[in-house]
Amino acid sequence: MIRPYLLVVLLSILSVPVSGQENSGLSLRELSSGGEPRSFLLYLPDSYSGESIPLVFSFHGSGGIPQNQVTTTGFDTLADQHGFAVVFPTGAFTNSVTARSWNANIDAGVDDVQFVRDMIEDVAESVNIDRSRIYTSGFSGGARMSSRLACELSDVLAAAAPVAGLQYPDGCTPSRAIPIISFHAMDDGVNQYEVGENSRPYWRMGVETALDKWRQAIDCALANNDEDIAPGITMYAWNNCGDTAEIHFFVTETGGHTWPGSSSGSAVQDIDASALIWEFFRRHRLEE
Repeated sequence: MIRPYLLVVLLSILSVPVSGQENSGLSLRELSSGGEPRSFLLYLPDSYSGESIPLVFSFHGSGGIPQNQVTTTGFDTLADQHGFAVVFPTGAFTNSVTARSWNANIDAGVDDVQFVRDMIEDVAESVNIDRSRIYTSGFSGGARMSSRLACELSDVLAAAAPVAGLQYPDGCTPSRAIPIISFHAMDDGVNQYEVGENSRPYWRMGVETALDKWRQAIDCALANNDEDIAPGITMYAWNNCGDTAEIHFFVTETGGHTWPGSSSGSAVQDIDASALIWEFFRRHRLEE
């Protein structure tokens, strides 16, 4: 068994670029953001040889670690199949419930929006990023962070995918209509589908409220299409939105607070959130 500190040393060695180009596979990257030391895992597909490739951010849930997000999402495997890079950042914000979270509600503390900007520039030093195809995704607290990024970095990100944590940030005024795909279980006991008296302090609105606010923000028509994907799973789509934006929302009757298609607890297996997210992402890019 590799001891944790030896794993960190190994990943640090692997993160050193060769001849100005990053090695393929998983590597640990460290940087300073806002005067604070921060870190993230970077995954490059085996086929990468210097060509311009998309970049996907995948934010872990509150209290989690990047390695768990790698396992949960399987984005490393998808990256090898489809030729994109993945960043799995490490949370450093302490919210009302736990540490190792994200400053998703625009509170005092670490600036995670700037952290994202800094990670993009750090990766770009050794990876040929397609700047028109940078995306954000995340689970739970990471989904709330992706919701904030969709608003504040809509001029940088081509699309967003919050899983089990879609919100609409206070004062959100996106500079463009950003496409969004999201997933939520109606029996989620952590981030409840409908906000209630026992909801956690950071969970300020129900999912349908957040969806409606995003629909209005990116100028989607009120009408939507719905499709029963499998028993207990429905996909709602708002395709008539500003620019080329759209909203796809998958709601499951069961599944709890999990990533659909993962091996986590009660996660539903009739849909694969990661595959659906990438299929959605690959259709969208920033227009010049």
